[in-house]
Amino acid sequence: MNYKLVKTKKKLDKIYHLICEKISSSIFVKLGFDFFNYLVLKNIICVYCIKKGIKISAVITTINYKYYKSINRIVLNYLIFNPLIIIINFFYLIKSVKKSSIMHINNDYLHLLHLVIIKKDFLKITLKKKDLMFNRFYKKILVEQDANVLFLCFEKKNKRAYKYYLRNKFRNFYKTGNLLYFKKNFKT
Repeated sequence: MNYKLVKTKKKLDKIYHLICEKISSSIFVKLGFDFFNYLVLKNIICVYCIKKGIKISAVITTINYKYYKSINRIVLNYLIFNPLIIIINFFYLIKSVKKSSIMHINNDYLHLLHLVIIKKDFLKITLKKKDLMFNRFYKKILVEQDANVLFLCFEKKNKRAYKYYLRNKFRNFYKTGNLLYFKKNFKT
């Protein structure tokens, strides 16, 4: 059975819980499902699932240049109406909001916000085939969102992400604190 890429706004609660379970450092762990749901329904964040049959085998979320540049304002507006979240998570939120405001990107960049891969769903294919498939899906997403460069950030201590992105020819282009920013130009 083949894997297919599907853009979705359905079963967001399941996708949200999967992201929070696999990426405990995601800001959505602190901001909650309602905010995640709001961003998806308003097309600020795009959610893609890689499916094998009806089963979700991976989740990719993206945010385009326009919204990446204004996400701090969007988060701040949300927090104004949810002050309890600020009180409980003050230091975490300050650190998270600062990271997107310190870097310059071009308007043909697309931010890979989350990549969650259910490892057991890919055990029967080679690493090379899996990497080629994901790169093909990244290209489709970039074309759909009128971008050429996919960029992302992760913590230095995330050795698995570091090895994955280097192996797939993403290049480090920015560092700040404990965060590494990688990018890959998919323009053909």
